[in-house]
Amino acid sequence: MPMISVLSSLRIRFMLALGGVLCLALLALALIARYQVTPILLADESQFATAELDRAERAFASESSHMQRLVEDWSYWDDTYEFVQGERPEYIDSNLYDTTLETLDLQLMAFFNIRLQPHRIVGFDRDGAYHSCAGVSEECTWASEMIEQITAQIEALEEGTHTWLMTYPRLAMVGLSPVYKSNEDSPAAGWLAMVRPLSANWIDGLRETTGIDLSLTTHEADISLLEETLERLSPSEMRAGRFLDAVPPSHMLRLEAVLPRQRYQANLETFKFALYWTGIVLVITLVVVLFLLERMVLGPLRRFAAFTQKLQSQDSTTTPSDLLARQDEIGTLAREFHQLRDHQQRQQKLLLDLSQHDHLTGLANRRLYDERLAQTLQGARFKGACVSVLMVDVDHFKAYNDHYGHPAGDECLIVLARCMEQCFDQAGQLVARTGGEEFSALLPKSDMFEATQQAEALRAAIEALGLPHVMSQVQPVVTVSVGVATFRPGRGHTEIAPSQMMRQADEALYAAKQAGRNRVYHQHAEA
Repeated sequence: MPMISVLSSLRIRFMLALGGVLCLALLALALIARYQVTPILLADESQFATAELDRAERAFASESSHMQRLVEDWSYWDDTYEFVQGERPEYIDSNLYDTTLETLDLQLMAFFNIRLQPHRIVGFDRDGAYHSCAGVSEECTWASEMIEQITAQIEALEEGTHTWLMTYPRLAMVGLSPVYKSNEDSPAAGWLAMVRPLSANWIDGLRETTGIDLSLTTHEADISLLEETLERLSPSEMRAGRFLDAVPPSHMLRLEAVLPRQRYQANLETFKFALYWTGIVLVITLVVVLFLLERMVLGPLRRFAAFTQKLQSQDSTTTPSDLLARQDEIGTLAREFHQLRDHQQRQQKLLLDLSQHDHLTGLANRRLYDERLAQTLQGARFKGACVSVLMVDVDHFKAYNDHYGHPAGDECLIVLARCMEQCFDQAGQLVARTGGEEFSALLPKSDMFEATQQAEALRAAIEALGLPHVMSQVQPVVTVSVGVATFRPGRGHTEIAPSQMMRQADEALYAAKQAGRNRVYHQHAEA
């Protein structure tokens, strides 16, 4: 059998077409997996990483609250109050010794008098030796940089208890509180600062508490590093990081967490499983369709074609040559019904055009405009995009018609319509004639600022046409007033009816007229 005859068989062509559809469907599934599902899974993973960093940061906040309570317990103590004022020398032997700091997990305790001078410093140097000094004496010079940092913070902060993270000269958490007498309304006698080192042991404890493999590092200040980062190290691990608020500003504190990717892998495997089964079901479906097509459509169609061919041999009616050249069953039916279908399609197109466009200007009419507006608002609600509408009215158009005549008025409207089409020629934008001298424009994905700019550009373009209008009370040329309404979807299921949108644009147009015409007025559309 010749190859042309084989390919002209509708049954063979259906099999080839459905095979192509199957290939395209499988390709579509692969593309969906690559460009739709995978980004969603990665975005979900990014949200998970952000949530874990938030949880780790909350753990730091919890430790900070604990430090705040600790420094307040010591500061709001009468013995501390008297000690900072130079009384109770026994306070040192009774309370300030190495085991006290070890129990509180502190490196340094610094007492300041009301003049912000160090009164007493106790703590461990970098070698782990314990020191207790009156002020920053030679024995406690190891603490001088931290004392300077704390003093600078006291001068910058308002009175009250504060905690912060310190990156230099050592990574630590600092708690600071004014020293008050517990039961009296007396002024502060000084300040108490506690410094807790964020040591490896402390980080290990935080890891056990949160279940997150986190770490802290310091970096020199660089504003380009402030963004949160996510690095996928392997199919099973990823590293997320962000910078925390810390002092001094010259050094930045970075929180990093190595997180598992089981959630992503589990979702990916689930999707692959569903994808494989979808492909199998699709193949089985196409096989069943081919079988049913042969039994229910192609067999009867071939018999009907043979019958119509017998009728055709007795019919002298001529048919188009391009349809006579077709050799398949559909071509046989097309010979008989082509003229009727072609006539019907022309009538339908004519009716559709008449029902959706203005006969004078050729612009969309109110019916088509309302349909497109409803569709655009529905899509904007789900996509979270702004939608703006413009209502345009020709200033003193009745006076124009009365002076120049209605034919001239029609020509004026046609010119304005062409100008509007040129101004709003972007994809998705629609201009319609919705009244006698009233026009409307639909601007998808345009916020208040963009819509107002485009409306102002339209107003200026129409004025620049220079169409004479001696009866206008605004300008000696034709001008327009424009009302703009913008709908911005909020959270949840905010909806707005097209009629409400147009009413608010009409209110804006009325405000533009009241303000003197030949101007643009805008207001937000409210659901």
